[in-house]
Amino acid sequence: MTADWLLRAPCRGLDGFTPSEDDWETAGDLKRLCGPQLPTCGPCPFRAVCIATVKPAQALFDGIAGGRLWCNGTAIAALDDVFEDELTEPKLRASCGTEAGAKDHRRHGERVCPSCAQAEREASARRKEARAKQPQQLQLDFAAT
Repeated sequence: MTADWLLRAPCRGLDGFTPSEDDWETAGDLKRLCGPQLPTCGPCPFRAVCIATVKPAQALFDGIAGGRLWCNGTAIAALDDVFEDELTEPKLRASCGTEAGAKDHRRHGERVCPSCAQAEREASARRKEARAKQPQQLQLDFAAT
C-alpha cells in the first residue's frame, strides 16, 4: 500500500496527535493532551499500516498512532477494540519463552509470540498462587480496650 492511505485517514489534517516536547513532561501530561484525539482512530481502517509506518516502538514515538497512545515507544493507552494483529510480526529474540521476552516484544511494537505469551501466563499464575498462600495479617484494634 502506498502513502495514499494518509489522504484517506480520519486524522488527516487534524492537530493534537503528536504534541511538542515543550508541551508535556510526564505520561499523564501526554494522556491529557492527546487522549481526547484517540477516538479518532476508532473507525480508521489504516491502524496497522499506521503503526508499520510510524514504527512507534523503534522510534520511541510520543503521540497517537494506530489506535494507541505511545509514550517513549510504549503504548500507555489504547482503544478498546485494538487488535494484536495490528502490530508487526514477532521476531525471534534471545529472551523468547520468558516473561521478559513478552515485554521485549511489546517494547518493539510486536505481537507477543506464543512461547512468550505462555511464559507470561505461567508467571502470572505463579504470582497469583503465591499471593493466595500468604498468611492473612491480623489487625489488632487497641482502641477498643
